[in-house]
Amino acid sequence: MSARDRGRRGKSLKRSTGTTPVRSTFRVYTEGVSTEPEYVDALKRMPELAGVSVNVVIEEAGATPMHLVESACADKRRADLDIDFYWCVFDVEFPQRHPHLDRARQKARDNGVYLAISNPCFEVWLIMHHRRHSGHLSTDDAVRLRCEIDGSDGKHLDGASYMKLADKAVRHAQAMRKKHQRDGTEFPDDNPSSSVDEFVTQIREMAKSVANQ
Repeated sequence: MSARDRGRRGKSLKRSTGTTPVRSTFRVYTEGVSTEPEYVDALKRMPELAGVSVNVVIEEAGATPMHLVESACADKRRADLDIDFYWCVFDVEFPQRHPHLDRARQKARDNGVYLAISNPCFEVWLIMHHRRHSGHLSTDDAVRLRCEIDGSDGKHLDGASYMKLADKAVRHAQAMRKKHQRDGTEFPDDNPSSSVDEFVTQIREMAKSVANQ
Protein backbone atom coordinates (compact mmCIF):
# COMPACT_ATOMS: atom_id res chain seq x y z
CA MET A 1 0.00 0.00 0.00
CA SER A 2 1.37 3.39 -0.90
CA ALA A 3 1.81 6.25 1.57
CA ARG A 4 -0.88 8.13 -0.33
CA ASP A 5 -3.33 5.28 0.13
CA ARG A 6 -2.41 5.05 3.81
CA GLY A 7 -3.08 8.76 4.17
CA ARG A 8 -6.62 8.22 2.87
CA ARG A 9 -7.39 4.97 4.62
CA GLY A 10 -5.13 5.22 7.66
CA LYS A 11 -2.21 2.97 8.45
CA SER A 12 -3.10 -0.03 10.56
CA LEU A 13 -1.08 -0.05 13.77
CA LYS A 14 -2.45 -3.37 14.96
CA ARG A 15 0.27 -5.82 15.92
CA SER A 16 0.03 -9.19 14.19
CA THR A 17 1.61 -12.25 15.69
CA GLY A 18 5.13 -12.74 14.39
CA THR A 19 5.22 -9.48 12.45
CA THR A 20 7.32 -6.35 12.86
CA PRO A 21 5.42 -3.28 14.18
CA VAL A 22 4.64 -0.69 11.53
CA ARG A 23 6.76 2.44 11.97
CA SER A 24 5.53 5.96 11.29
CA THR A 25 7.69 7.78 8.77
CA PHE A 26 8.38 11.51 8.63
CA ARG A 27 10.15 13.57 5.98
CA VAL A 28 11.27 17.02 7.16
CA TYR A 29 12.32 19.90 4.90
CA THR A 30 14.38 22.71 6.42
CA GLU A 31 15.85 25.97 5.17
CA GLY A 32 18.53 25.86 7.86
CA VAL A 33 21.57 23.69 7.28
CA SER A 34 22.74 23.29 10.89
CA THR A 35 20.53 24.22 13.83
CA GLU A 36 17.20 22.83 12.63
CA PRO A 37 18.61 19.54 11.31
CA GLU A 38 20.64 19.12 14.51
CA TYR A 39 17.53 19.63 16.60
CA VAL A 40 15.51 17.12 14.58
CA ASP A 41 18.39 14.65 14.72
CA ALA A 42 18.55 14.95 18.52
CA LEU A 43 14.78 14.50 18.71
CA LYS A 44 14.67 11.33 16.64
CA ARG A 45 17.44 9.80 18.78
CA MET A 46 15.27 9.92 21.89
CA PRO A 47 14.72 6.32 23.10
CA GLU A 48 10.95 6.79 23.39
CA LEU A 49 10.78 7.72 19.70
CA ALA A 50 12.20 4.43 18.46
CA GLY A 51 8.92 3.72 16.68
CA VAL A 52 9.32 6.55 14.19
CA SER A 53 11.64 7.07 11.26
CA VAL A 54 12.62 10.66 10.45
CA ASN A 55 14.44 11.73 7.32
CA VAL A 56 15.68 15.33 7.10
CA VAL A 57 15.92 17.00 3.69
CA ILE A 58 18.19 20.05 3.82
CA GLU A 59 17.37 22.43 1.01
CA GLU A 60 19.93 24.95 -0.18
CA ALA A 61 20.76 27.68 2.33
CA GLY A 62 18.26 30.50 2.13
CA ALA A 63 15.52 28.42 0.53
CA THR A 64 12.20 30.24 0.76
CA PRO A 65 9.15 28.74 2.48
CA MET A 66 7.47 28.38 -0.92
CA HIS A 67 10.45 26.43 -2.25
CA LEU A 68 10.32 24.07 0.73
CA VAL A 69 6.59 23.51 0.36
CA GLU A 70 6.87 22.93 -3.38
CA SER A 71 9.63 20.36 -2.78
CA ALA A 72 7.52 18.56 -0.17
CA CYS A 73 4.45 18.57 -2.41
CA ALA A 74 6.44 17.21 -5.35
CA ASP A 75 7.89 14.40 -3.23
CA LYS A 76 4.46 13.60 -1.81
CA ARG A 77 3.29 12.83 -5.34
CA ARG A 78 6.15 10.40 -5.98
CA ALA A 79 5.15 6.74 -6.08
CA ASP A 80 8.55 5.54 -4.85
CA LEU A 81 8.43 7.36 -1.49
CA ASP A 82 6.55 5.61 1.31
CA ILE A 83 6.17 8.51 3.76
CA ASP A 84 3.36 9.15 6.23
CA PHE A 85 3.97 12.77 7.20
CA TYR A 86 5.63 15.62 5.33
CA TRP A 87 6.77 18.62 7.37
CA CYS A 88 8.37 21.92 6.35
CA VAL A 89 10.30 23.83 9.01
CA PHE A 90 10.86 27.48 8.21
CA ASP A 91 10.95 31.03 9.59
CA VAL A 92 8.96 34.20 9.00
CA GLU A 93 11.97 36.53 9.51
CA PHE A 94 11.86 40.14 10.69
CA PRO A 95 12.18 42.93 9.70
CA GLN A 96 12.30 41.55 6.15
CA ARG A 97 9.75 38.75 5.89
CA HIS A 98 10.05 35.84 3.53
CA PRO A 99 8.00 36.34 0.35
CA HIS A 100 4.77 34.48 -0.44
CA LEU A 101 4.18 33.19 3.09
CA ASP A 102 0.40 33.02 2.68
CA ARG A 103 0.71 31.23 -0.66
CA ALA A 104 3.10 28.70 0.88
CA ARG A 105 0.72 28.04 3.75
CA GLN A 106 -2.25 27.59 1.43
CA LYS A 107 -0.35 25.24 -0.87
CA ALA A 108 0.70 23.16 2.12
CA ARG A 109 -2.91 22.94 3.36
CA ASP A 110 -4.14 21.96 -0.10
CA ASN A 111 -1.60 19.14 -0.35
CA GLY A 112 -1.58 17.73 3.17
CA VAL A 113 1.87 19.06 4.08
CA TYR A 114 2.42 20.12 7.69
CA LEU A 115 4.20 23.33 8.67
CA ALA A 116 6.35 24.14 11.70
CA ILE A 117 6.77 27.92 11.48
CA SER A 118 8.78 30.08 13.86
CA ASN A 119 8.24 33.82 14.02
CA PRO A 120 10.61 35.47 13.50
CA CYS A 121 13.03 32.50 13.46
CA PHE A 122 13.82 29.04 14.81
CA GLU A 123 15.76 30.58 17.69
CA VAL A 124 12.41 31.58 19.25
CA TRP A 125 11.62 27.88 19.60
CA LEU A 126 15.01 27.33 21.22
CA ILE A 127 14.44 30.22 23.62
CA MET A 128 11.16 28.60 24.66
CA HIS A 129 13.11 25.65 26.02
CA HIS A 130 14.53 27.98 28.66
CA ARG A 131 11.94 30.69 29.22
CA ARG A 132 8.72 32.21 28.01
CA HIS A 133 9.41 35.38 26.05
CA SER A 134 6.45 37.49 24.96
CA GLY A 135 8.13 40.62 23.59
CA HIS A 136 8.41 41.29 19.87
CA LEU A 137 11.77 40.17 18.42
CA SER A 138 13.72 40.79 15.26
CA THR A 139 15.65 37.87 13.83
CA ASP A 140 18.94 39.34 15.06
CA ASP A 141 17.50 39.92 18.54
CA ALA A 142 16.26 36.33 18.75
CA VAL A 143 19.62 34.92 17.69
CA ARG A 144 21.42 37.14 20.19
CA LEU A 145 19.09 36.17 23.04
CA ARG A 146 19.38 32.49 22.27
CA CYS A 147 23.19 32.73 22.36
CA GLU A 148 23.07 34.58 25.68
CA ILE A 149 20.89 31.88 27.16
CA ASP A 150 22.70 28.73 26.02
CA GLY A 151 26.20 30.12 25.46
CA SER A 152 26.34 28.81 21.90
CA ASP A 153 27.83 30.37 18.80
CA GLY A 154 24.38 30.49 17.21
CA LYS A 155 25.33 27.99 14.52
CA HIS A 156 25.05 24.68 16.37
CA LEU A 157 23.30 23.33 19.46
CA ASP A 158 23.70 20.76 22.20
CA GLY A 159 20.83 18.53 21.19
CA ALA A 160 20.85 16.36 24.31
CA SER A 161 20.47 19.35 26.64
CA TYR A 162 17.61 20.72 24.57
CA MET A 163 15.76 17.43 24.58
CA LYS A 164 15.66 17.57 28.39
CA LEU A 165 13.76 20.85 28.11
CA ALA A 166 11.42 19.95 25.25
CA ASP A 167 8.33 19.61 27.46
CA LYS A 168 8.84 23.16 28.74
CA ALA A 169 9.17 24.45 25.16
CA VAL A 170 5.91 22.76 24.15
CA ARG A 171 4.08 24.36 27.08
CA HIS A 172 5.54 27.79 26.32
CA ALA A 173 4.64 27.56 22.63
CA GLN A 174 1.08 26.55 23.45
CA ALA A 175 0.75 29.37 25.98
CA MET A 176 1.97 31.93 23.44
CA ARG A 177 -0.46 30.62 20.84
CA LYS A 178 -3.36 31.04 23.27
CA LYS A 179 -2.18 34.55 24.10
CA HIS A 180 -2.13 35.54 20.44
CA GLN A 181 -5.62 34.08 20.05
CA ARG A 182 -6.91 36.09 23.00
CA ASP A 183 -5.27 39.24 21.62
CA GLY A 184 -6.64 38.62 18.14
CA THR A 185 -3.10 38.56 16.72
CA GLU A 186 -2.94 36.48 13.56
CA PHE A 187 -0.14 35.19 11.36
CA PRO A 188 2.26 36.69 10.34
CA ASP A 189 1.91 39.27 13.10
CA ASP A 190 2.10 36.65 15.88
CA ASN A 191 5.65 37.55 16.87
CA PRO A 192 7.03 35.78 18.83
CA SER A 193 5.58 32.34 18.19
CA SER A 194 6.46 28.86 17.00
CA SER A 195 4.49 25.82 15.90
CA VAL A 196 7.45 23.44 16.14
CA ASP A 197 5.68 22.11 19.24
CA GLU A 198 3.04 20.61 16.93
CA PHE A 199 5.74 18.70 15.06
CA VAL A 200 7.26 17.43 18.31
CA THR A 201 3.85 16.44 19.64
CA GLN A 202 2.87 14.54 16.50
CA ILE A 203 6.10 12.55 16.50
CA ARG A 204 5.58 11.64 20.13
CA GLU A 205 1.98 10.58 19.51
CA MET A 206 2.96 8.40 16.57
CA ALA A 207 5.73 6.78 18.61
CA LYS A 208 3.23 5.95 21.34
CA SER A 209 0.85 4.45 18.82
CA VAL A 210 3.59 2.17 17.49
CA ALA A 211 4.65 1.20 21.02
CA ASN A 212 1.05 0.20 21.84
CA GLN A 213 0.71 -2.13 18.84
